[in-house]
Amino acid sequence: MKNKHYISKALVGLLSTFSLVIIISSVALATGATDEVTVTIPESCSLTSTVTTAHTATIENGVYNDAIGETSINAFCNDSEGFSVYAVGYTNDEYGNNTMKPSTIAASNAIATGLATSGITSNWAMKLTSASENFALTNDFGSFHVIPDSYTKVATYPSNTTSTSGVQVKSTYAVYASQTQPADSYTGKVKYTIVHPANASTPTKSIEDVKYMQDFKTMSSAERNAIIATMQDSTVYTLIDNRDNKTYQIAKLKDGNVWMAENLDLGRTELTTDLTSANTNSSTTVTASTFNGWKKETSSSTKDAGEFIPLTTSNTSNGLDADTTSGTAYGILYNYYAASAGTITGSTNSNNAQYDICPAGWRLPTGGSSGEFQALYTKYNSAALMRASIENSGAAFALAGLFYSVAPTAQGSYGYYWSSTRSNSSHMYRMYLTTSGVALAGSDSRGYGLAIRCVLNIPKTISDLTYMQDFNNLSANDKTTVLASMEDSTTYNLIDNRDNKTYAVAKLKDGNIWMAENLDLGRTELTTDLTFANTNLSATVTAATFNGWKKTTGTSTYDAGEYISVSGTDSTSGAPYGTLYNYYAASAGTISGGSNSSNASYDICPAGWRLPTGGSSGEFQALYNQYNSNALMRASIENSGAAFALASFFNSAAPSGQGGSGDYWASTMFDGTYMYSLDLGTSSVYPAVGGSRDTGYTIRCVAK
Repeated sequence: MKNKHYISKALVGLLSTFSLVIIISSVALATGATDEVTVTIPESCSLTSTVTTAHTATIENGVYNDAIGETSINAFCNDSEGFSVYAVGYTNDEYGNNTMKPSTIAASNAIATGLATSGITSNWAMKLTSASENFALTNDFGSFHVIPDSYTKVATYPSNTTSTSGVQVKSTYAVYASQTQPADSYTGKVKYTIVHPANASTPTKSIEDVKYMQDFKTMSSAERNAIIATMQDSTVYTLIDNRDNKTYQIAKLKDGNVWMAENLDLGRTELTTDLTSANTNSSTTVTASTFNGWKKETSSSTKDAGEFIPLTTSNTSNGLDADTTSGTAYGILYNYYAASAGTITGSTNSNNAQYDICPAGWRLPTGGSSGEFQALYTKYNSAALMRASIENSGAAFALAGLFYSVAPTAQGSYGYYWSSTRSNSSHMYRMYLTTSGVALAGSDSRGYGLAIRCVLNIPKTISDLTYMQDFNNLSANDKTTVLASMEDSTTYNLIDNRDNKTYAVAKLKDGNIWMAENLDLGRTELTTDLTFANTNLSATVTAATFNGWKKTTGTSTYDAGEYISVSGTDSTSGAPYGTLYNYYAASAGTISGGSNSSNASYDICPAGWRLPTGGSSGEFQALYNQYNSNALMRASIENSGAAFALASFFNSAAPSGQGGSGDYWASTMFDGTYMYSLDLGTSSVYPAVGGSRDTGYTIRCVAK
């Protein structure tokens, strides 16, 4: 609204006056406030169960019972894309165990899953019944079905908008007990889990699903890796050692491996359970009474019997039984006989520890300058962090000291930890740490008592290996999985770290892993000594000594090493001829002189490899039995052959016969002068003949 001005005028020319009148008028503007409310309902699914009839029954031998109880498994889920239910055998909290375990008799009497209703084999099985519309059973679980040993989809609800009130399947079980099934109470479990949406991938296990240290033993490499991926760094998780029911902290450390975050304490209470391959990283049984008898009571140390000392306040020099920095208990000190579960004993030892008293699925870490202790320290790079607690981003190692006699010493000052790696005939590598330093390449006598930290064993595959020598640090279980990972008629490349030469290796028809090329060590002068860490020997052969064995004279000898590198490639196998060695060189100087009555325990194969055995029952014979023709022994790996080359031999300084014959040293004595060998011609194979030790033959190494 405009304001108006009014003007009045009178007596123009005589007098002019005016007045101003202002009128102000206003209207109030309307205002408002708006509230907006948003509610988000997250997708949520769960399972509950109600036992309608208990899953218990008493059955007679030779009788089949197919209606052992009933449980209603109720699914609640608001995911509009549906959901699925998965099942897996979960006997006694062991994931993937689909047997019914006996309560008191030997575990070997467990009832396996299967569909037998008569006969000599006992079995148990499961069946589901859908009790809700659209809740469809999958994979034939509507009939009796074997108990799955990995998560398997058993039911699906494809489109779900109303199931918050619950949809349902019912479970029942069947058991057949054969006439020979021992009387006992048998228990089996099945775990069900819900996954949404309906097309989601198969569930995998997380660290939260693991209860026992030993649960890892039965998992595949993929399952273990999946669990490790669920573990947070610098976070402790707890697992139970089922041998004595002690709870341990574990953690994924900076090297990516999962370690115990406490020292092994097996033996603090007397065992009532034997140590077997099912609960311990061992191939043989150590009875509970035998293990209990290893508790140390004498002042002398020994390599010939087990000894261990539990550390307590009363026998620690500083009055403490736990490390003041890491906060972890000192645990127990073990001599190496005990640490290796009785497998490494005596005054002389030539092997790494393949077995130990770590829980099944775990093992001693490798040692030395290229071992796992070294790799772990490289990531932390300080004594302070190696000793800091897990919560403080450390590795939580404790200064538990050691023992020489019956009295432990140096608790609170030093920490000593056994590795699985041999240093020399009487010592094993260990990790040593103090309040200010860490040493990785030292070793201790196997009679001493050191602490143990176990590392989770992740089965290796051939793709995990880089060097020929990597085989030397593999556990027995790792070697099995490496072998299983290799395809037939396929070559894989590995490097010999002594001269950085790359070799093709292959799994041949006898089931062993062989070099698919002849050894060629010496073609270039070595700058690296041959030691136990890189070569299958017990005493060092210096690089200068080995280089001096290169043959230059026309005479042959048993008393010194001789080798000649041969040029050329076999026309059939495609393999290069490599290098020829007399037996002194082949045995790394351990077999010499004109008379010999021993097999070769050592040789110049890479560490973790060795000469094959010879004779009618040896590995050359077994290999030929599988190929059974000269053509296949000489064919390339890609053509399903063994790829042996006709590199022939030398007597004088000039090798001869290349392309016409091939001779390969074995580790087995033929007689006082000869060693067994494999002899090939252009059309013949003699897998068990003798060769004079002053002659130069080729070498094909086989993985230990």
